[in-house]
Amino acid sequence: MSNGQILLIDIGNTNLKWSIYQAGRLSPVRSATHRGVTAEQLADVCWDGMSSPDQIYLANVAGAELGSALAGWMQEQWGRAPHWVQSVAAAHGVTNGYRDPGQLGVDRWLTLLAVHRQESWAVCIVDCGTAITLDVMDGSGRHLGGLILPGLDLMRESLLRQTQIPRVTDVPVDTLFARDTATAVAAAAINSAAALIERALSQAEMICGMRPKLILTGSDAQRISAQLAVPYQIDHELVMKGLVVLAESAGEV
Repeated sequence: MSNGQILLIDIGNTNLKWSIYQAGRLSPVRSATHRGVTAEQLADVCWDGMSSPDQIYLANVAGAELGSALAGWMQEQWGRAPHWVQSVAAAHGVTNGYRDPGQLGVDRWLTLLAVHRQESWAVCIVDCGTAITLDVMDGSGRHLGGLILPGLDLMRESLLRQTQIPRVTDVPVDTLFARDTATAVAAAAINSAAALIERALSQAEMICGMRPKLILTGSDAQRISAQLAVPYQIDHELVMKGLVVLAESAGEV
């Protein structure tokens, strides 16, 4: 068991996020985009001058090339390789609902681990990032499956790319029925996501026999939550908390 620093890394579709877990506490989650930069530039932005952590846990959905390049930087700078986190069929009281457990995104798997540790109720977890993912888990830790749809910016960009609608900037949404093009595009995207979440909750309630607790995470959680007509909680640390579950189970902390 170590009382040293454990570096926790979540490489998403657009951003790399990281935190330090030490003495039972998570440092504030920090973030940097990995679009348009080399792995070496990204690592320098994130960890230049940082002393070698005792352990590194890395979850990656951005592709093997970026992950391998960052692992090479860590080996060169710190003489340490990361623990590569993968989705599995069952662990820590959670049963993966996918027919092929490895197909479930590792970030989604980690949110299930984190939420199961802190909740004994059925839950619906929605990660509002570049893609929006939704997962339902019953009170016993059984993952019932989930949904994936484009994130708000992807919805907007795909519409503008495939039509003659004028290029418009994103705008605040305070009504469902818009009176200008920019608001119409933005309102449709946000309300599509909100409506699907509410429909999923209703379906999950019939399956679980109870109304699941709704937990949102991800960069667009606040935007989407503003359109919801149901109770919710926002937790931006779910993936990091899932990584902590793995580090603790390995006796690293």
